[in-house]
Amino acid sequence: MKRYMFVIELKPEHVKEYVEIHKNPWPEILEEIKNAGAKELLIWNYKNFSIVYYECEDIDKVYEYLGTTDATKRWNIVTGPWLAEAPSLDGSGEVATCEKIFDLQQQLRGRLEQY
Repeated sequence: MKRYMFVIELKPEHVKEYVEIHKNPWPEILEEIKNAGAKELLIWNYKNFSIVYYECEDIDKVYEYLGTTDATKRWNIVTGPWLAEAPSLDGSGEVATCEKIFDLQQQLRGRLEQY
């Protein structure tokens, strides 16, 4: 299982709405995220940044699937305008993930791996 993290900048005037919809997501979006292959998805808010953490086999395959669902399309229509810059989350391989530079358990074993 691979671990991915990325950061999304939010428009400051929409942070409250963004946080609220994520605290109370639509049931159909939860089901589609699970169906897409996400084993874990955690999102934190810091100021006007959303910090997103996934555990899955392939983040691009997750987003490729999600990009085809009606629930995700509706979700993106609502939340998309709240983002300072909309990331490419469609499975195209352009998800700009964070570079992992430290992992205690891996480095204790002698090897840092990206995922």
